[in-house]
Amino acid sequence: MIETRRDGASLAIAAEEIRLGTIVRFLEEGQPLVECFAAGGSDCTIGGHCRLKLRLRWAEAAFIADLDRSTLADIALARPLPA
Repeated sequence: MIETRRDGASLAIAAEEIRLGTIVRFLEEGQPLVECFAAGGSDCTIGGHCRLKLRLRWAEAAFIADLDRSTLADIALARPLPA
């Protein structure tokens, strides 16, 4: 997604093609929203009786789906006009 050069970094693809959900999924990979979402499970004492976990999964999916509706270009600051 990013190319580095001697004078800095630039996007390898257009900002209009980069979905915000893609960025968040990449940055949050391996970091579960809550402990019980971790691959190895958790030490939660109410794990078999919890009624919140499913709702948190839905909320997480809705959050990412909403981000997927926008691109990096949608939120980028406009370049300043040359002096």
